Amino acid sequence: MSQEMASFAQQYELLAAIVRQFSKIGERIPAEHARYLTQNKEKLSGALLAALLGTVWRTLIAACRQTWVSSGFNEEHFPLESVAPDEADWEVYEHHFDQPIEGEEAFRRLEEMGYRLCGPRRAMEFIVAHPDIQLDHPLVITARWQERGRHWSAPFFFRCGAEREVYLRHLVGVFGPDAGWLVLRKRQKS
Repeated sequence: MSQEMASFAQQYELLAAIVRQFSKIGERIPAEHARYLTQNKEKLSGALLAALLGTVWRTLIAACRQTWVSSGFNEEHFPLESVAPDEADWEVYEHHFDQPIEGEEAFRRLEEMGYRLCGPRRAMEFIVAHPDIQLDHPLVITARWQERGRHWSAPFFFRCGAEREVYLRHLVGVFGPDAGWLVLRKRQKS
């Protein structure tokens, strides 16, 4: 086989692998774009990383057993946080206030109490480990997103009849004492 044919065969195999990978995660990629990615390695690695992170996001949502998820709760608005060097020192904790509280005030008070805000990856891992908590009471992920100058919102996992739903709840509203605020607290020494 000539050098040119071997190079073409390698590019074809790489192209086929990319198309297979993207199709596994339910996304379509035009052949000409895949060809471009095979010839631009830095773009290829970015595209594959984005596809992998998107797969992790969808896997976590599926593992949380949600029936319905707001389109605003996605990896673009709530990117998965990376693993912190001291992550093992902090555990996900569910804090309840003893009276109704406005959302922004809750964030301020939680930080004053020494808690860290809990990103979507750690929060969804907690929900996967405790899938029925939201059937008893709502859970608030302490991550915020602001849509083009509008109010700040936080992901709100709750029960609606027999359904498990996630929507973005404006933080200008009042949350009842039944809402569990997912935060990170320093792990207790045993």
